[in-house]
Amino acid sequence: MAEDAKQEKEILAELKKDFPLTKESIKEIDLSQFSSLHRGEHFRVTYAWKFTGFLQRVYFVKYRNSHKTTTTPMLADQAFPADATMKYAGIYIKFDQPMPDFIIRANTQGDKFLNLYFPNSVKVKTVPAFNHKYILESEESGTIEQVIGVDLFNTMLIAGDVNVEVKDNKCFIYGLQPFGYDYARLLISIATDVIKRNIGQPDLVTEQ
Repeated sequence: MAEDAKQEKEILAELKKDFPLTKESIKEIDLSQFSSLHRGEHFRVTYAWKFTGFLQRVYFVKYRNSHKTTTTPMLADQAFPADATMKYAGIYIKFDQPMPDFIIRANTQGDKFLNLYFPNSVKVKTVPAFNHKYILESEESGTIEQVIGVDLFNTMLIAGDVNVEVKDNKCFIYGLQPFGYDYARLLISIATDVIKRNIGQPDLVTEQ
């Protein structure tokens, strides 16, 4: 456990070199609204930091979960007991501009068989390969692809195993892999793309 704590501190120290962070109260973080986040019985947010380099309110979040979702063939999603909780990281965003609700979920083993049954599932036309790795859900089927943008679809395609959910003008970006430096940087990169799209939303709305 001591070795794990030491490694976490080293990871955070490296992240702070690249992205200025200030400690934030976990009371600022509310993940209960995100339906795509499978919370095990022992789920809890452990730490939060606010990015000072973004104009919008963007937070780096660490949490523990006893529910493990997998995209590995032949393995089903699993719920672990308390002593087997895993540590994860995510990016929580409070948007300043209106953003339509949507979910991008990794095509996990549990979801593969339900793919055809998601009522708001949207097939991405600009990046067809995206549909093999992810499920996009939105009630704005006619415009959501334009809102999200090709760049983000391509980034997600390369990344793999990442979920993005926007609900009530808040966003949570999180991975299915345990907390680590490279994966944390990947989540931050995706968050940057999402924020850019949000900033551009007024222009997109005006053009319609």
